[in-house]
Amino acid sequence: MKKMISAVLALAMLAAIPWAGVHAAENESGEFSVMTFNVAGIPVLGDFQGTQREVRGNARMAKIGEVLTNESGCDIIGTQEDFNHHAALAGAMLQAYPYQTQTSGGVPLGDGLSVFSRYPVYNVAHTQWNQSYGVLSSGTDRLARKGILACVVEIGEGVYIDLYVLHADAANDEQSARARADNYRQLADMIRTREQQRAVIVMGDFNSTFDRIGTEDLYANLVGPAGLKDCWAEIYNNGDCSYDGGTGWHPSFYETYDKIMFKSGGGVELSAQSFGYFRAEDGNGKMYSDHDAARARLRYEITGETSAPGTLQTEEPLDRTQRLFDEMAAVVKTLLLIAVSWGELLNVLRDIVF
Repeated sequence: MKKMISAVLALAMLAAIPWAGVHAAENESGEFSVMTFNVAGIPVLGDFQGTQREVRGNARMAKIGEVLTNESGCDIIGTQEDFNHHAALAGAMLQAYPYQTQTSGGVPLGDGLSVFSRYPVYNVAHTQWNQSYGVLSSGTDRLARKGILACVVEIGEGVYIDLYVLHADAANDEQSARARADNYRQLADMIRTREQQRAVIVMGDFNSTFDRIGTEDLYANLVGPAGLKDCWAEIYNNGDCSYDGGTGWHPSFYETYDKIMFKSGGGVELSAQSFGYFRAEDGNGKMYSDHDAARARLRYEITGETSAPGTLQTEEPLDRTQRLFDEMAAVVKTLLLIAVSWGELLNVLRDIVF
């Protein structure tokens, strides 16, 4: 009898231990929608990147926020080039999207990446690319700290996914292509080496398409190594992301630089239900950005014990004094970088003239 009582007590004690990383999800299945949108928020330049030129600066970004709030129909929105006018965009979206990441700063301090969500957002982290190219040419990528915004989103009670929002190196020259390929490999390594293999959403401005094979091959550098699926490919190209030079490559709908990818894991199975593009424009059909947003609807199903993070942290309030010092330091570093990069501009001018 004593042995039986001891066994029962031992089982009770084991049941009471809060095992980290294992969670019984409340909802067995559900759907949610996501969007990625390059809002063309580079100071001054961004005001001329769409076809809408009358409203500029904070006013333009607030209009974009209103359009996204009222017309996007999405639960989670990841943005790129959200730099110096972030407060206007965030304020216009706050009521509909109460869970928002803080700005990482304007140019040249920030990466321009933000998340606006109807669901709780945790464990926000910004990672700069290991490689970038171009100071006064080739997309001037080194004038900002472009990279990856990573976070955890609770899309249902006890259902957590890892979200990555990115902005890859721009321009079509070979040096930029090599930097972009390294960007993709850096993200693939980040996904592969996570401590907990939860389901993943990757979205952003990739500055490339699947039919660009060679140096910056998206499939070889990211999709294949990270085990991702692409929403555009799933809906319009028979799930095929590996371009074969054109043989059998007959998508029924065009692709753009703006992409949404996913991967199942941690007891959560994801599948793409729809994919399309959304144009943020005014009443006269003029675009607020030079990009159309990409949006997708995904379904999740609980197939086992879901993987919850060991800790769930929200962002600390912004230290504005520290931010001011960081911005001043970034400006000084950028001016020094420009000062030693005039040769790059001269090479570009030489190519144009000769």
